[in-house]
Amino acid sequence: MLMQVTETTTRMFDPRPLRQSDADAVGRLVGGRTLPHAPALGALLQNGQVLGDYAGSGELQAATALLPLNGQTTLACSLRAAGFGADGQGAVFTPLCLAPGYGETRRFLRMALRWASGQYASYHLWATLPFDPAQPMAGEELCAQYLAAGLNLRGLRAMDGVARMLVFSAAPLPRWEEPTRRIALADPALSRFLERGYAASEFGWDRAGLVLELRPEDGRSRPKTQ
Repeated sequence: MLMQVTETTTRMFDPRPLRQSDADAVGRLVGGRTLPHAPALGALLQNGQVLGDYAGSGELQAATALLPLNGQTTLACSLRAAGFGADGQGAVFTPLCLAPGYGETRRFLRMALRWASGQYASYHLWATLPFDPAQPMAGEELCAQYLAAGLNLRGLRAMDGVARMLVFSAAPLPRWEEPTRRIALADPALSRFLERGYAASEFGWDRAGLVLELRPEDGRSRPKTQ
């Protein structure tokens, strides 16, 4: 009898809080700097506030930090000043640091949301992503990954020394029958719509690139029936 054995290699995915022993790996991932908009890396690692994924390799492939929104970090203060988390509670994800070609972004984001929810169960969770309007295509794919992971886009504004910062919320939005607006990520009107109380939770692609479906948050459209 002839038996054929087929060996398949699957990509590993094992996100976990990083520790002091991972400091060198984080340094290599971020090019010798600390995580964007985060305080000293050592304190974050000591307190278990950095989530990373080696993805079955010898090098760190992804990392993000979790900062209490009621802390005094520059990013947390900027978010509060902009009206996000104005009650002084919650947590915020720093922008992701990814190795070139890292393909587990969506799963990593979903894991990060579960991880943060476990640590800040009664708090609101936010995530941020720098965005350059002059090079919108550079941020489109990562913005789509944030939305696909279950986050929704709530703000686009100058913040913390960045020309523009996309601000995402982990709070669920109502489901509506029809999108109220369809707008490209690079459209200059996007920030005005978000400031007027619209949010994006769904998206698509066309010749303009990433197109967001904006809906009002206050129920001005008819809810989708279940």
